Amino acid sequence: MVGLFVDGWFPSEERPVMIIPLFTMAWSLFTLVCPILLLISGKYTQLVPWFIMASILLLGFALFSTMSQRRVLILHRGVHFSGVLLATVLILTFIDSVSLWVPLGLSWMQFTLTYHVANRTAAGFGVQFRHKWNPKTLLEITPIQKSQWHLLNTRASNGLMGILRKKGTIGALYCTFEEDGCWLHLDVFSKEFFDLNGLIFEEE
Repeated sequence: MVGLFVDGWFPSEERPVMIIPLFTMAWSLFTLVCPILLLISGKYTQLVPWFIMASILLLGFALFSTMSQRRVLILHRGVHFSGVLLATVLILTFIDSVSLWVPLGLSWMQFTLTYHVANRTAAGFGVQFRHKWNPKTLLEITPIQKSQWHLLNTRASNGLMGILRKKGTIGALYCTFEEDGCWLHLDVFSKEFFDLNGLIFEEE
């Protein structure tokens, strides 16, 4: 695993549990296929908007459940776009002048995006590490990587303390407070090698 035991970093013990996202996505497939059959047959078309609304809400819940598995996903552009799609579908579905095929097509786009994010999350895409941390220590990034990171909070916090954004890579730094003390977590979403060496300054 990349960065294993480098500078006191240990693989995170958190593992994604994807039962809820996968279950809700499976149900959303049913509510996405039914409107197609109804529109083609021309029967019970008044039910189509409700099927679309059910599918988009299920997909929204699946996406939210997936995001809860990885803190870094709050920075993912696919997640942001999914939020825009969700709101757009809910609005267009109940506008009479808009063909129901339009929100239905957008719903399938939402499904594809949700599946893409959920699939990578389930596969453990990127790296997740943690480092024993003194909550009184201020977080400081070394000059080598400082240009890539944006610090939001230097004090130990369960919220985002630092974020990384570069082409094809997003990352998040945050702390958790457990029975065995405070841990600084690094969550990076990327298919590229991530070097943990010299990431943070530590007190001697």
